[in-house]
Amino acid sequence: MTEKKANPTTEPTVIDEAYMERFTNDQLAYKAWTGAVLVQEILFDEEGIEYCMQDAKFEAAHAALALRVLVRRLTGMNPDELQKAVQQRQLEVLVLEPETPQLPAWETVQ
Repeated sequence: MTEKKANPTTEPTVIDEAYMERFTNDQLAYKAWTGAVLVQEILFDEEGIEYCMQDAKFEAAHAALALRVLVRRLTGMNPDELQKAVQQRQLEVLVLEPETPQLPAWETVQ
């Protein structure tokens, strides 16, 4: 019997944002959706959670990368900068609400 050997020239596939760029928007959305569904199934399945946690982590990372590329394409912005801007706006709304008690700048809570 002939024994098969691994091809030494085969490089491992690195799954990063550059890898995700090869997919269309529809494919990225589908990858993110199916990854999120699989993670949900793993996390809410009480019996198999211990055995599948590595799969859940992989699928969550894969979905996040797909969404980052999709967000960049759809908005034209770096996803990190967009997230920071959205969080800043949300914080400003919370801080500037008139019904939120505000302390003068010179007072501190101790």
